[in-house]
Amino acid sequence: MDRSRTLTQQFFAMAFAIALVGLTAACDSGTQEPDAPDAPEAAVPEYGAPEAAPEPEVAEMARETPTDGSIAADRFPMELLDGITAAVPDNFPGDIPIYPGAEPAQGKGAEVEGSQNAGVQLLSNDSPALIFGFYEDRLKANGWQIDESRNDPMTGMINASKDSCKASMFFTASPKGGTDIFIVTQC
Repeated sequence: MDRSRTLTQQFFAMAFAIALVGLTAACDSGTQEPDAPDAPEAAVPEYGAPEAAPEPEVAEMARETPTDGSIAADRFPMELLDGITAAVPDNFPGDIPIYPGAEPAQGKGAEVEGSQNAGVQLLSNDSPALIFGFYEDRLKANGWQIDESRNDPMTGMINASKDSCKASMFFTASPKGGTDIFIVTQC
């Protein structure tokens, strides 16, 4: 584990890992392949509050991000636990969009006690504040109720609900540049 991670980042990563391990113990519902590489990319609108000048540590992290828009290979997990794939699960709610340009690092879907559960980690080169604004706008537009949220330059979180579904999202600046997006759903 990279020693430069903050306690908050460690907490979010651990919480997501626990959620994925819990899903691994249940039945596998399969995975869905990411969009075809030749699919046109939608323009990403500007979301989130304007950010203050980055702290020196953040500026150093940003220099490690590839200039071609791709996600740095060293941001992806080297190994995945059994049953976890680098894909968005098939049972991931269709009205929660995948952030434009983000790539799945790990995902798992399962039915647990009659409830569809899904967890995915996405990697993006954008800031947590930009990603927070995107999800806040899209969730509201898709009929989700924002139950709790927090947004700052290094981290963000959203807890949302819609009918019998719940979603928890965590956005945390990666020490290697960009943002790790963790989304766990239960429907």
